[in-house]
Amino acid sequence: MAQKLDDILSALSEGGFRLTRLRKAVVEIFLGSTLPLSAADIIARLEEKKASFNKTTVYRELAFLKDTGIIKEIQFLHERVKRYELSSLDHHHHLICLKCKMVEDIVLEAHLEEQEDKIRRSTGFHVLNHSLEFLGICQACR
Repeated sequence: MAQKLDDILSALSEGGFRLTRLRKAVVEIFLGSTLPLSAADIIARLEEKKASFNKTTVYRELAFLKDTGIIKEIQFLHERVKRYELSSLDHHHHLICLKCKMVEDIVLEAHLEEQEDKIRRSTGFHVLNHSLEFLGICQACR
């Protein structure tokens, strides 16, 4: 994690952006998480760390990190809240338990890029990105 944190902070610094304590703390939270996080999740983790922050600043920080490509936004269809995860993660999809709200990453073996190419060839529609969610009940909740 230390190397990745250094890489992200160096990229921001080289881009002329300030490395505030809050910015560093938010990046560290994302690096320490295996799940997509909401703004409320980030705020709760900052409170656990006893960090000094303003909630509005957290939302601005998320927008900044999204605009600079450090994180990407994820909007699960079954909920209204926006979630975020590191953009550097390998492309994956999500398993979501509708009972306990557990979210698990899953990598599909079949290459969806082939389907995207087929869509482009048959319809002329150029897919820029895709999102796939599997909604169900996890083993612990069954």
